[in-house]
Amino acid sequence: MQKKVFVVVVVLLLVTVGCARGSGGGPNVLRLAMIPSTDPGKIVRDSQPLVKYLEKRTSSRIELVVPTNYAAVVEAIANDRVDIAYLGGFTFVQASRRAGVLPLVQRERDRNFHSVFITQPRSGINTLTDLKGHSFAFGDVNSTSGHLMPAYYMRAANVDQSLLAKALYTGGHDATALAVANGKVDAGAMDELVFGNMMKSGKIAPEQVRVFYTTPAFFDYVWAARKDLDPKLSDGFANALLKLDASNPEHKVLLDLLNATKYLRADDSSYDKLRQAARDQGLLK
Repeated sequence: MQKKVFVVVVVLLLVTVGCARGSGGGPNVLRLAMIPSTDPGKIVRDSQPLVKYLEKRTSSRIELVVPTNYAAVVEAIANDRVDIAYLGGFTFVQASRRAGVLPLVQRERDRNFHSVFITQPRSGINTLTDLKGHSFAFGDVNSTSGHLMPAYYMRAANVDQSLLAKALYTGGHDATALAVANGKVDAGAMDELVFGNMMKSGKIAPEQVRVFYTTPAFFDYVWAARKDLDPKLSDGFANALLKLDASNPEHKVLLDLLNATKYLRADDSSYDKLRQAARDQGLLK
């Protein structure tokens, strides 16, 4: 493994961090961004083994950024400030429409993803229609599993529109879980994996929250490249993730960190249903 790992945390929109190749004939520089589905600092810390693995497999210097909101990642890849981004389904749809970004790979489970609706154990909320008269939280407004799809299924269930209009936006799935657990809101919707991980780690407990509704499956997270990226770089990155093998102990550690069992090639048409859901709600122009 190379000795240098370049991990950068940005607060607002990512500024230009360099050209596609190192100066003076140095190694390739591959600029990555990830949406802040949970705390950005934690993502940076947890991603360092991935950065090292990618540097080894791609022979590139990896520069990783984790902004504090989803929109910043879309802006960054749409304006060629990063080369490859880890996007949710909705942010991929936005970036695809704006800049023609190309889907590369996704976890197998991203083809069968769900949002969970949570509330306190004794809230009396057991169905979507029970939400009337209660307070509710989404994550980031541009989140697939934290806003787009939950809101879509809430509208399909004829949930009171005032609930949607008054909803709190916490900015992240972990923040939504804590808002419900601490009684700041009566219920919320979030990423099923983040919920499971928070329960497993003890950050929230069954005495604080319970799931009362799980959405039907949809496509979600995906790694995507800006359309003008050198195919050698995008292919090298994609192949590095596709080669992760759960039977290899070193790879298994990475896959566990990524909440993955394996990676598969991603296809743009898989997100057509998300595109339509976004249009139906007036969220995609």
